[in-house]
Amino acid sequence: MDLDDVWVYLGDFGRYQTVAFILITLVGTWLPAWQIFGIIFTTDQPPFHCRASPGFTLEESVPRMVDQNESFAECLMYAVEKGENGTSVINTSIQVECTNGYEFVTLFDENTIVMELDLVCKDNILPSTAQSILFFGVLTGAFVFGQLSDLIGRKTVLLTAVFLQAIAGIIIYFIYVYHWFVVLFFFIGMFEQGMNLTEFVLIMEMFSPKKRTIAGCINGIAWGVGVTLLAAIAYFLRDWRKMQLAISLPCLIAIPLWFILYESVRWLLSKGRNKESFKILNKIARVNNISPPADGFVLTLDDKTIRESAPNDVTSSPSSAAPLVVDKEKTYTVIDIFRSWIVFKNLVIMSLSWFVNSMVYYGVSLYSSNLAGDKYLNFFLLSVVEIPGYVVTMFTMMWWGRRPSLVLFHILAGAACILTACLPRDTGDGSGFAIPLIIPAMFGKFCITCSFSVAFLYGTEIFPTPVRNIGFGIASICGRVGSILAPFIIYLEEYSSYLPLNIFGGLSLIAGVLVVLLPETRNKPLPETMEDAEMLGKTRQIKRNNMSGGVAEDVKPSNGIFNVALEDRDDCL
Repeated sequence: MDLDDVWVYLGDFGRYQTVAFILITLVGTWLPAWQIFGIIFTTDQPPFHCRASPGFTLEESVPRMVDQNESFAECLMYAVEKGENGTSVINTSIQVECTNGYEFVTLFDENTIVMELDLVCKDNILPSTAQSILFFGVLTGAFVFGQLSDLIGRKTVLLTAVFLQAIAGIIIYFIYVYHWFVVLFFFIGMFEQGMNLTEFVLIMEMFSPKKRTIAGCINGIAWGVGVTLLAAIAYFLRDWRKMQLAISLPCLIAIPLWFILYESVRWLLSKGRNKESFKILNKIARVNNISPPADGFVLTLDDKTIRESAPNDVTSSPSSAAPLVVDKEKTYTVIDIFRSWIVFKNLVIMSLSWFVNSMVYYGVSLYSSNLAGDKYLNFFLLSVVEIPGYVVTMFTMMWWGRRPSLVLFHILAGAACILTACLPRDTGDGSGFAIPLIIPAMFGKFCITCSFSVAFLYGTEIFPTPVRNIGFGIASICGRVGSILAPFIIYLEEYSSYLPLNIFGGLSLIAGVLVVLLPETRNKPLPETMEDAEMLGKTRQIKRNNMSGGVAEDVKPSNGIFNVALEDRDDCL
């Protein structure tokens, strides 16, 4: 049996895999989602204006702006001078910067770091800078933890990042200085990526190809649910410090999980740690109430056989002249990707897809923020739209495939953005055109969520095991660059209202066309070597009655919560 057949033998969603999957998914989606989106509420800027001069009313001290609401000026006030008799008088002909601080008009009785540190007017760039530093931390984490996960293990990196996230999040509760605030948020972004990237690779390596689609899509749905739950957390707490503490303390779950979760068997085999791999497989078999093979597990890896009775020995089949799948002395780095033209090409296209997905995802979110009303409700609605997107991709990827799904959603998202950009902002009588603008924008958000979901799963399947996290990390880095650039693209609206969404839409269309050049990975074994990855587009699909390791239909165990209800069938394709 190859390792994919072993997971089928052990029940795929058997007892251990189901419990481990739930724990890893919740830890790797809810906790990082809360951290990455929590800064939206932390750095939110309520309406504000200059505080009135002592002895004068607000009407006397602060001019009104020339707008529809005639609200008070935010950063200017009338100068106060000494009169002839020594009393203070208001000089309405001279306007100066706020000299008495600021007064915030809290619509929801909230407290943000902007209000605490007066990060407005001449310091109004600082909240955006904090957000950029957070995403720079995310970018750094994608590279650092992608490499570390391939070097020292998935479980080790995941739980270490979760624990460090708890420490950083708790410390920031006590911070009252801006520069320390942004330093800690850099590390929070860094640890977030260590959690989210590594957990996804870990669960992808826990299942056979037929269950990876289901696992990946449920993981995406969990992310959407986690983002949605943040709206409730922020709404009920309404203080950024309390919210930060509430979303950081659960990260301490990393301590007990260290003794519950096992390391990735696929990663252990890639490092030549065969004895540990067989030990974990036997433990999973006992938890799942499945009897191990009488002669122990025998793994076939690229025509090489590894026996549990002699786990560090490898027997070659008579007709095999191929090298061993795993060279435990070899440490793979990013350089190995550049040595293979096919793997490098796949990396470039997948990275472009991630770049566009992330840019459009955050860009459309920023564009949709003009929805009027309760900011917590608006955030909730923008989050909820992601959940059906993950459900839709689960079926399109199972029934149609990864590549056509990614092409379709890129093109639909691009078309929706361009359509939104081309719609007029006002009707002929001057009334607003907001609702017709929001509908295609929200459809674009739905489609780009679907596209991102496909790219997330696709990115773990297209790279071989020795460089899977490296390749996945590089693609994620490109995605984070896209998210950092999104606000600057939106800023171009100052010059032309048509530019931002046309840029988003055009890039999404280009990405959709280039994805056609990628190999399909649906129902195919995860590539174990660079050679496997180069042959990925030429290998046949895995059939139910003809698994590559020879597990027949009648020997597949039926235990497990999801195995019957969520069967990924070939006859549905």
